[in-house]
Amino acid sequence: MNNKINSILLDSDSRYLTPEESSELLAYTTSFAERLEAVKLIEENEDAVVRFCIENTRKRYPNFDKYHGSAWAKAYRDVQLTTRYMAQAMLVDEISILEDKLLFWLRTILSGLNFTPEFNRDTYTYLKQGFRQSLPPEAFAKFEPYLNRTIQIMSDFPMPATPAV
Repeated sequence: MNNKINSILLDSDSRYLTPEESSELLAYTTSFAERLEAVKLIEENEDAVVRFCIENTRKRYPNFDKYHGSAWAKAYRDVQLTTRYMAQAMLVDEISILEDKLLFWLRTILSGLNFTPEFNRDTYTYLKQGFRQSLPPEAFAKFEPYLNRTIQIMSDFPMPATPAV
């Protein structure tokens, strides 16, 4: 559940909601159907967009698979997983779910494997481009902040001494 909504509900224990709390709760629930529809569109387009992302990353980094076993299959898996976490965070309107459950952990793993910030930035930028092309504008607008935060976090670490991409 969205942390702010959860907090409102917990804080209002044994009392009625204030007008401000009611408005915020109503705004959250009113937009839920739109977010759910956007998630369905993301799911329908996931495979094609992730493939677009991996194909473009592969063209830009043709030596990547020389450094990592099953490199492109694992890249597909990681991008697909990231897409699903972004969609889940968007559904509940809580970006911290994405950050805490996946991005900081995944960034640490990839950094430890000597990925470069540029590789991650390029990969997730291609993912953003793919969704921009495949989603209706209103669905993309809801998803874009999560894509932007992913690009930001996944490319925010020091360059490794010996890059492996």
